[in-house]
Amino acid sequence: MTEILGIVGSARPWGNSELLVRQALRGARAEGATAQMLRLASLHLEPCTGCLRCVIGGKSCRLDDDMAWLIETIQNADGLMLVVPTYFLGPAAVTKLVLDRLLMVIGRVEAPLPQPRPAVTIATAGLEGWRGVTLPYLNALAAAFGFRPIESLTAVAPGPGEVLLDEHLMEQVLRAGHRLGRAELDPAPAPPNVCPICRCDAFVLSGSRATCPICGVEAHVKKDSDHVQLQFEPTTGADHRWTPEGLRKHVIEWVMATGPRFVAHRGEIRVRRRPYRQVGMDWLHPPSSEA
Repeated sequence: MTEILGIVGSARPWGNSELLVRQALRGARAEGATAQMLRLASLHLEPCTGCLRCVIGGKSCRLDDDMAWLIETIQNADGLMLVVPTYFLGPAAVTKLVLDRLLMVIGRVEAPLPQPRPAVTIATAGLEGWRGVTLPYLNALAAAFGFRPIESLTAVAPGPGEVLLDEHLMEQVLRAGHRLGRAELDPAPAPPNVCPICRCDAFVLSGSRATCPICGVEAHVKKDSDHVQLQFEPTTGADHRWTPEGLRKHVIEWVMATGPRFVAHRGEIRVRRRPYRQVGMDWLHPPSSEA
């Protein structure tokens, strides 16, 4: 039986994010799937310290929190429903915290690659013009776990629960849930001038080429007197940096290589650091630290 995991990225009970997850899971259950929910804000998640122990050292993360449990829970799901609110042009902070810890997943280079599984990702935003870059981050997060986003959209609703007033949106999300329950893998068509992989609409331009900063997909920039059009290379969705294969390549060829490189230069770094250690600096401490 298909098991769908619904992840709520908002700390607000019964807010837009939770309601959209519940709507999609209704559709999945109608297809015979089982469904469970979790709220990221309810977990104990520590910020990454950048020690690289999980990759270079090949050891388990030294942070004692719920991240390992979250990874196992996501990896055990057959489908993923992920909804996160936009706070100041990006995803709620707990979502970025999870992204920062993903070396715990992609550093497992000896583990077999996961089979593709479907995901539906939704970013909520109060204003269309302030939607920011939440959605591509959500697609990157889903893809890093081996899920393939089949539906991806931004839901604009200013107040808590106002998504319920948008009947077209709720119907669209319900249909997406049905697709999750059926374990469909074909992604919905991307809008014009939007990255077909992660749905990013901000690009790095170089001459007549545009590169998606999130997943690395490239497009040709076609211009005429009235319009600019991005023509993306044909892709199967399997040749970008957020595939399990692409992430493994990045970890082996770059991240893991930083270990030997650092060891080779450690003595020189220590010498060059000495003048900085000899100059005292005053650190500021918040009042809470006095307790």
